[in-house]
Amino acid sequence: MPSAHNRSSDPNNNFLTMRLKNGFLLLSFTLANAALAQDTGRQPELHCNVTYASTTVQLRTTLQTDPYTVPETDIEGRFRFKAVMTGKPGKIDYIKLYAYLQKDQGDIPIHQASYTGPFAVSPQVYKLTPNNQLYAGELERILQYECDLYNPPQ
Repeated sequence: MPSAHNRSSDPNNNFLTMRLKNGFLLLSFTLANAALAQDTGRQPELHCNVTYASTTVQLRTTLQTDPYTVPETDIEGRFRFKAVMTGKPGKIDYIKLYAYLQKDQGDIPIHQASYTGPFAVSPQVYKLTPNNQLYAGELERILQYECDLYNPPQ
């Protein structure tokens, strides 16, 4: 084992020594930091900007286990948009994007895009979609959307 003099002169050895002397406290600190990292956005997120006329809605979607519980978002009473990302921590199974035209008789599906993995794990933002333009209805109203994937390493 290195002498006390060598440990104090090298910061890396100080950390190692502290770790050996206080292993339980360090482990608790590490687990608390891991839990905090998960709560502060270390999990994958899908960010979509959806625009109709002069209104842009920013949607944030996290991993879901049941795609049927993900709500649709109203866009100015003309469209509905739904972004679904299913999987479990550390693995995205698929991403699906849906758009509906709102009519008096009920919503009409006008678009579905499906993306399957593997998805890049990176601290960088991944551009999942281009700027899509959907034309619908008698007046050919235009709904635009684009989505980015934030899939940081665990």
